[in-house]
Amino acid sequence: MTGLYYNSFGFAPENIRAVKDALFLSAQEYGSLYGKAGTGCVEGQNVNGWFVGYVETADNLYFFAANIIGGQDAAGSRAAEITMSILAGRNLR
Repeated sequence: MTGLYYNSFGFAPENIRAVKDALFLSAQEYGSLYGKAGTGCVEGQNVNGWFVGYVETADNLYFFAANIIGGQDAAGSRAAEITMSILAGRNLR
């Protein structure tokens, strides 16, 4: 996420902006939340869930990545719920 945010890859700025726009989830008084969740499946069974992204505040930038493996809650939506709870505990949501 850091490489994307700072465009360490050397992509055209308009392409980086398009990806950031696609990752945008919400803007609140704390700042703006960007992220993407996903679920890995094998033979129709969820095997992992992930949620990656960042929060931009007026004076800081916070990157995050969550990955959960196995069990019936291994889904991107669950990884996002866990992450949002952690961010809320830090007043970043």
